[in-house]
Amino acid sequence: MNDYELFIKINDAILLEFDVFKPWEKTMLLSAQNQMMDKYPLSEKQIQLLNKVLNKKRPKKTKKKIKP
Repeated sequence: MNDYELFIKINDAILLEFDVFKPWEKTMLLSAQNQMMDKYPLSEKQIQLLNKVLNKKRPKKTKKKIKP
């Protein structure tokens, strides 16, 4: 996966699934996004951890039904 594809995956996760991540995962995603926007390279360990977090199965957010 090249940097562009990883950047797209990070952006999608932030925009679409941000509320289901744990606090440390949110911080890591935002930090990696900022690092990539500033054109600083990510280390191989950072990329591996990002892939592990992005590919992890997590529960989908459910909408609460309002009772009449």
